[in-house]
Amino acid sequence: MNLTSNFRNHIDSSMSIPVYEGSMLSIRSSSRILTATTNGIRYKSASSPQPRSPIEIKWKFGKLDKKYECNYCNSYLKCPIQFQECHHRVCSSCFTDLIKKSQSCPTCDRTITREKVIVDNEFQKEIHNLPVYCSNNLNGCKWEGAFKAHMMHMEECEYTLIDCVRGCGLQYQRKDERAHIANECLKNEVECEFCSERIVKADEMNHLSSCPRFLIPCPSNCGIREIPREKMANHLENECKKHEVSCPFADSNCEFKSLRSEMPRHLKESPGIHLNLMAKTISIQKKQLELLSEIIEKQKEQIFSLGSKVDSIEKISGSQIIWKIDHFNEKFNDSKSGKKQTIFSPPFLTSRHGYKLALSATLFGDGKAKGKFMSLFLCICKGEFDSLLSWPFSHKITITLLDQCDDIQERRHVSYSIKPNTCKENTPFLGRPTGERNASFGAQKFVELEVLNSYDYIKDDAIFIKVEIDSEDMVML
Repeated sequence: MNLTSNFRNHIDSSMSIPVYEGSMLSIRSSSRILTATTNGIRYKSASSPQPRSPIEIKWKFGKLDKKYECNYCNSYLKCPIQFQECHHRVCSSCFTDLIKKSQSCPTCDRTITREKVIVDNEFQKEIHNLPVYCSNNLNGCKWEGAFKAHMMHMEECEYTLIDCVRGCGLQYQRKDERAHIANECLKNEVECEFCSERIVKADEMNHLSSCPRFLIPCPSNCGIREIPREKMANHLENECKKHEVSCPFADSNCEFKSLRSEMPRHLKESPGIHLNLMAKTISIQKKQLELLSEIIEKQKEQIFSLGSKVDSIEKISGSQIIWKIDHFNEKFNDSKSGKKQTIFSPPFLTSRHGYKLALSATLFGDGKAKGKFMSLFLCICKGEFDSLLSWPFSHKITITLLDQCDDIQERRHVSYSIKPNTCKENTPFLGRPTGERNASFGAQKFVELEVLNSYDYIKDDAIFIKVEIDSEDMVML
């Protein structure tokens, strides 16, 4: 396959991208092919590199003399082996294969043996001194010299085709490497000439197939040939004179369609038809609105009913626990005297199969809060469902001292919220219990004792403490 056809196949494979006369793409693509052809650059697939062909030796005196050829591989002799019986020669690598198969000279068919051969070093020197041209002489290289220097020259010949060092899939002459990297390499970034986006040159064709500002002609052939892709829908919908459109009264069941340029005549000729269609449409829509109003009223009733049921469920389920501390004055005095400083609530679950918690109260205050505040704490207890739950415990807790005022509207509850910090240091408080219960955490200064004795927090020698656990992020079992 020659250079031009190589590039033609590359371009044809991307013809899903339209190239229109006058578009900038057609100019860019044609100049790229011209440059590639002139510079002798070949295109090959970057994903499947092709093996290199053997280097062709160009002997200075034309065709190589037969005596320098191996009649087994039909190439020049490489490390020649001479048979003592007939004095013919083969390559040393060919001799190994030959002795296994026929054990006869490929030139004269005489029997040969391993014992009667010699390595012909002198003849090898003679071949090495044969004059040759550079294999790239037709591409412009003027080098000539002894055959033994040929391979070394080819390793650095400026006219040798090499693969792009950046793996773009192109081959170029070694002397053109700098120009290729700067201008032709498909791994280079280029700016889309339509939308200015930076893209890799190899992806340019794919980008142009979806570029919103790429110029394309109107598919209705209205005469406008360069419309940005992103504006084509608007052009067809509102501007194109040759685009077929439906009558503006299509929603009223007018089935007429025509080119946009012919639609004004239809509207002028059919006012009576359109008026009748509109009247029918309004009548139908009026009935639909009445039906819709009935449905909305029924849905309102259903929503109200569901809301009432939700309220009922919340009232039934309520908070996780309301702890009644009765004989309050006796227990307060026990806490004050140190006889029994802390009292505990019954254990409770955050949900049917949730965390097991317990509430504790130091009525006369704990630590620095002693004598000034009532202290409330929570602890996580070992529960039946711990292996199914998420650890550490991280759910917001709200503890509330309930006001027992007879007038519900006048009640002033006291609340304290805790959002656990699940850092490593808090594992003894929030981690999965290894003993019967974890260390307690909560509010040392929950409520001042002066406030506690105000209003109706203590009534009939009892107080009520409510605990609510936020279940929004809790695992559903």
